[in-house]
Amino acid sequence: MDATLLLLEQHSVYFSFMLVALCSFFFSLPKDLNPLSAFAVIFQQISTKVNLETRSDSYKRLASILSFTIIFSPLALIISQLYIVAFKPVAIDIIVLYVLLSWHDRMHVYQQINTELQSKNLPKAKLLLADLTLRDTKPLSLVGINKATIESLVLHMSNSWFAVVFWYLTTGIYGALFYQLMSICSQQWNCKQEKHQALGKIPSIIVQTLQLPVHILLSFTFSFYDRPIKTLLAKFKQSVHWHHFSSGLLLSSFALSLQIQLGGVRMYESEKVTYSNLGFNRPPRVDVINLAIQRITLTAWFWLICITGYEFLPSILAYFGGAYNY
Repeated sequence: MDATLLLLEQHSVYFSFMLVALCSFFFSLPKDLNPLSAFAVIFQQISTKVNLETRSDSYKRLASILSFTIIFSPLALIISQLYIVAFKPVAIDIIVLYVLLSWHDRMHVYQQINTELQSKNLPKAKLLLADLTLRDTKPLSLVGINKATIESLVLHMSNSWFAVVFWYLTTGIYGALFYQLMSICSQQWNCKQEKHQALGKIPSIIVQTLQLPVHILLSFTFSFYDRPIKTLLAKFKQSVHWHHFSSGLLLSSFALSLQIQLGGVRMYESEKVTYSNLGFNRPPRVDVINLAIQRITLTAWFWLICITGYEFLPSILAYFGGAYNY
């Protein structure tokens, strides 16, 4: 019993993280009760007040920095004070990290889209997809819906769950909070919309920089599903022609692992935009969406296993090394 308590105490950060990560797979806060939804509304209201045509671009960029600072700084201060008064500071990490991690609610929507496509209910699938992507979903064909769903799935899950896990493990709860709030800010002031090009420029650059190591790690993880050496050159060639290198590398790796094609033409606010094609010249079928969901889930479990190995492997080696010396 004492040994178990000592183990829990020594690896309290790991066990608290694993508890939250596993809970995020099966439970999620209702959207109306999730604080992240409130922050999304706050950033929308800031855009309404600040992003006026009469304001200069330099004013908007400065306002974006000050607005985010005013929101993030009090939160960081509150958390720091809670660490002081809390009986178990690790409980603060558990609560905040659970709010930041978003898996079950997002994955539930993608499973709903997959179900509607399986039953050939394209209008309902487009309606569900419209809440997840900026692109116009009404003109999408069946192949277009399949592509948009898979791209949205990969980008949303990597930029929410995987990125939060990465920055929590590397920088702690403050880094994870900073990333998630900046990501929400960038989504609400999306530079793909012309009206937000000035206001959302700096948040977009920061978020892309923070997502770079996550996308690279995930792209190498996806490589385990295909022939990594043979497709390595193709991945980098395709991602160079994508509008963002890191997201292009991520989507290219995923498309090559599934042996499908992603990218191509899409509509944003009735404006036609042509992106380069990624992966193989094979349009995704409806059944590939379910495979993509399974692959993302398997990748998350693989990350958790690797994190567990990193946490306990030194202790295991030291234990057997000591036993062997005796």
